Amino acid sequence: MHGHDVVGGYRGNRLDSAYRKFISKMSNIVRAKITKIEMRDQGCMLRAYRHNIVRMIVESRESTPFITALAQYFANNPAEVEVAHEERHGGVSNYNLYKLIRYNFDLVTGFSLVPLQLFTIFGLALSGLSGLLVLVLAFRRIFIGPESEGLFTLFGILFLLVGVTITGLGIIGEYVGRIYLEVRQRPRYVIRSVLDNSRP
Repeated sequence: MHGHDVVGGYRGNRLDSAYRKFISKMSNIVRAKITKIEMRDQGCMLRAYRHNIVRMIVESRESTPFITALAQYFANNPAEVEVAHEERHGGVSNYNLYKLIRYNFDLVTGFSLVPLQLFTIFGLALSGLSGLLVLVLAFRRIFIGPESEGLFTLFGILFLLVGVTITGLGIIGEYVGRIYLEVRQRPRYVIRSVLDNSRP
């Protein structure tokens, strides 16, 4: 298509099993929510890239480049077109459930820190709830009396320590993730053309 850096295909009237279509749909939704990369069908490999997009993908020097997502990331004006889908005439698909999970895991970890941030939020929430439980148990111990053998107090303190540990790991992960973003050295912007009107 004229004027577009990247043109991706999406399979119309897919002939895959209901299971594969469901997995594909869920993958597309999760990817769009976490990475903010819009692709209607990331599993369709019928795509066309301009030379400068291919050059930037090669120059990114990433150990596990997710080519379709990188192309969308570098593209200034991507487009999508519907393509016909046919059943496989020979052989079987190499993608099983495990490989599909790994495939999407590589995409998410390569383009987003959201999993680390969710881990940190979970730790903070667990710490807050555990701290509240400890306060309730302390209030009960002072004004009502201790519960049987102090079991709930022990659990409250344990949950609090676990929550603090998870929060600490999440914060460390945030720093590691930011280091990862720096060493990856993806360009913040892409120069499409240079207009030089200066005279010698």
